[in-house]
Amino acid sequence: MDGSSLADLRAAMERAEAALAADDVSDAVRIASEAVNAGLEAPLLLNLAAYGLEQKYEFQESLNLLQRAQVMSPGDPLILNAIGQSLSQQGRVEDARDAYEAALQIDPSLAPAHYGLGLAYELLNDDDLAWVCLERAIQFAPNFADPMGSLAGLAVKRKDYEQSRNLAERALAIDPIQPAANLSLATLDFDAGDLVGAEKRLTPLVTTDVMAPLHRSSVWRRLADIYDATGRPREAFEAYAASNALVRMVYTAHFGELGVEICARLAAHFRSTPKETWQSSPAAALPPGPAKGHVFLVGFPRSGTTLLEQILASHPDVVALEERPTITPLVWDLFGDAAGLERLANLTEEEITVLRDTYWRNVRSFGIEPEGKVFVDKAPLTTMWIPLISRLFPDAGVLLVRRDPRDVVWSCLRQRFTQGPMTFDFTDVARAAQYYNGVMTLAEIYQEKIPLRFHIHVHEQLIANFDAETQALCAFLNVPWTERLRDFVATTLSRDVRTPSRPQILKGLNASGVAQWRSYAEGLAPAMLYLQPWVDKFGYSDT
Repeated sequence: MDGSSLADLRAAMERAEAALAADDVSDAVRIASEAVNAGLEAPLLLNLAAYGLEQKYEFQESLNLLQRAQVMSPGDPLILNAIGQSLSQQGRVEDARDAYEAALQIDPSLAPAHYGLGLAYELLNDDDLAWVCLERAIQFAPNFADPMGSLAGLAVKRKDYEQSRNLAERALAIDPIQPAANLSLATLDFDAGDLVGAEKRLTPLVTTDVMAPLHRSSVWRRLADIYDATGRPREAFEAYAASNALVRMVYTAHFGELGVEICARLAAHFRSTPKETWQSSPAAALPPGPAKGHVFLVGFPRSGTTLLEQILASHPDVVALEERPTITPLVWDLFGDAAGLERLANLTEEEITVLRDTYWRNVRSFGIEPEGKVFVDKAPLTTMWIPLISRLFPDAGVLLVRRDPRDVVWSCLRQRFTQGPMTFDFTDVARAAQYYNGVMTLAEIYQEKIPLRFHIHVHEQLIANFDAETQALCAFLNVPWTERLRDFVATTLSRDVRTPSRPQILKGLNASGVAQWRSYAEGLAPAMLYLQPWVDKFGYSDT
């Protein structure tokens, strides 16, 4: 760098530092961005310019600048923290966690890194570690509003509503637009029936310029719930769409093959595979597993599988597991491409033994002991992996749940799922319907070609005639019917049920979720090309 360029760099650094000293972050970002665009680079300038790109949702470009800054200053914890923030914004949660931990290795008192690490652990479903990290952030920065707001949200999940309100109010006294604090208080208001108060609290937030896209998405989703509860379906649909659009913007470049395409690829393969390929499995010669019976509870997300699992878990002879990765870790090497599918069809007895042992270790790692019980493994999208079930567990049963396809897809659109290639399609009306069509198509192909025991369970029939439907279920599971199945609310209260269906189940058996799609028929119109054939086939045309 020549003398004039070096002088320009020093001048830009001095101006950026002066803007930061005056608490004028926007001007510091402007100065840094102009300098970087002119070819002047220093870690501080790159960090500030990256922050400016992040505010424009240009996350990959932001990360590129931060990585250049890290090369120039590899031991700078502030740059590592910024990398963690950028990765988190892109949904790369595990990578973000690693960046935050690297920052804390260098500076254990860096409060923003403790905060970011807490958010990462929450997204990784470790709320206890998240709580510890957020408390540490406040320990090192007592006036840091963001971790207080996030702790308020965790306190809601812990059902410690008094603590949640206290934490949220402390956060808002420091930062009146802190998103998590406002969302926590709005949730408390919503649950208490104060929908007007909840709406009034959240409406101003969606127009602010400083909120991260995923925070804004959460605000839109809660507003949508409020509009739905107050009988404003058009506003609710638009708000859910706005929430989903923000999620799509953040994650759209992050995943490869998505659910729609996976289903289409598998359907083409199994349609062309001779039925004889699947009529037997070497596993039939292996000793039985530890469970007295083995059933996979599948279907499609939001089809009523959680309610059914709680009912079955109320039976003294049944042990059930809710949506944990038991079989999915075994899937991708076998379903990822044509070579994997060829391996699946030709698994040897030795390979099957290894996979079965891994499966049962996975089950027990979640605190489940299947010995001597009928084990119900609930994971709706395991529908896609039924051929693997037939290879590993040819004596298992498949309990396939159906619900009105329009209610299913509408419910998927309004939920906030942890994002991955198997859930990303739920952020778009047409894609969600295509996904449903793909999974149901696979279910039809598998029922024709796979020699497993299938039982079709219809959600609406359970609501209408509980005893008759549960008697049929018990016959399929080969257990006696018992009145204890009616105690599913108590069962739900005693278990760690994490799906969004929990509040609905705690209300007891009711038809409030039946035909919810009707209020949203106009918005669901793009889905009907894919759903109408299943509506007709399953007999929902007149409902």
